[in-house]
Amino acid sequence: MSASQPLVADEVLDAYDIGQHRCLLDVGGGQGQFLLAAAHRSATLQLKLFDLPGVVPVAQTNFANAGVTQRATVFGGDFTRDALPRGADVASLIRVIYDHPDERAATILAAVFAALPSGGTLVLAEPMAGASGARRMGDAYFNFYLLAMQGGRSRSAAELTRLINAAGFEQVRELATPIPLQVSVLVARKP
Repeated sequence: MSASQPLVADEVLDAYDIGQHRCLLDVGGGQGQFLLAAAHRSATLQLKLFDLPGVVPVAQTNFANAGVTQRATVFGGDFTRDALPRGADVASLIRVIYDHPDERAATILAAVFAALPSGGTLVLAEPMAGASGARRMGDAYFNFYLLAMQGGRSRSAAELTRLINAAGFEQVRELATPIPLQVSVLVARKP
């Protein structure tokens, strides 16, 4: 899945204009590939990454190599137990929620909601059940992937919308992507 990260980042950032924001918090951002792609789209965007402590050094090295350390901060923790850093006006969950069962997904979305200010934006991107273009093939592929990962599940846009609304977000809308089998995008606002 990591080999497809640049393609996924480009699809998400083509669908959603990140340049309208001041600071992006990428939750479960791994080695920082999505934030690096966002940094190339907006030279003034401040970057925050939150992931497990073991990932922090790799992400910091990647940011240093890309020359964005002055505007990138990396936080280590567990997004199901630790408070997320505040100060961002947009938070992204890129292929994170489908790795978790509903209860953990709800916990993660609640943590993102708590970290964002009123008017903040959630960008959730992942393969979704029932995606247009290759519905059966996509559902089968990601169900096998999640079975191999021993957890999580692919959800439809409607199921994800219910989870997002239950966390407190409003105005959930789906954005078109060129390869919905690879990634679909939902955007929501915190009231």
